Amino acid sequence: MNIRKDFNKFAKNSGRISMVAAVVLCGGALLTTGVAKATNVTTASATTTTTATQQQKLQTIIAKGDQEINRRLATLNTLTNKINAANKLTASDKTALINEVNNTISGLTALKIQLDGETTITAAKTDVQNIYLEYRVYALVAPKVNLIKVADDQQVAEAKLTTLAQKLQARITADKQAGKDVTSLQNELNDMTNNINAAQSISSSIESSVINLQPTDYNNDHSILSGDNVKLANAHSDNVKALADAKNIVSGLKSL
Repeated sequence: MNIRKDFNKFAKNSGRISMVAAVVLCGGALLTTGVAKATNVTTASATTTTTATQQQKLQTIIAKGDQEINRRLATLNTLTNKINAANKLTASDKTALINEVNNTISGLTALKIQLDGETTITAAKTDVQNIYLEYRVYALVAPKVNLIKVADDQQVAEAKLTTLAQKLQARITADKQAGKDVTSLQNELNDMTNNINAAQSISSSIESSVINLQPTDYNNDHSILSGDNVKLANAHSDNVKALADAKNIVSGLKSL
């Protein structure tokens, strides 16, 4: 009789234990599911944040690139006006410089469109690098225009000085044939001619060596324009000396 009571009690308790176990197991499953969902939400949030950061970085690169392109386009437009207004540039040099500036404007304009449409940071960075590597507006194009303009200006002056020297030589020769002592005047004229020749050598050399330079030339050798401004300054000094010689000769001829 006692055995039956114990058995019934055990069976009743066993049912309760099973139910508790089931509840515990179910709760554990729900907890695991909740943790998984929370992890997924955190991961998605981190991904969203990373994407937003990358997008912001991309837009910053594009904006900086656009700024640099626009600055160069403004400079190129100024150079165009400068070239067109230069009345001492040779026709061939003027055409070559205008074509180069126009091609650079077209290239940078196309590059800006490409940059604005980029969707990756890597591609945008490459476009920005090409603003410098492919066009070299400040390192080459602008200095090139200025150097060619000065060189051509000086060659015009040198041509006029050469014509003047020829006229002075004719006058000195005539006075010599007339029995006048023109030794000092001839020496002065020889010095004038030497100064003109020295100036012409520099100006023509700069013009011919610079006019065809391209950005790839600068990329390969950053020193390709080094010293050119100093050389042109020396040529200008030679021209000034030649003009001073001419004035002395004219004064000397009047006193014969």
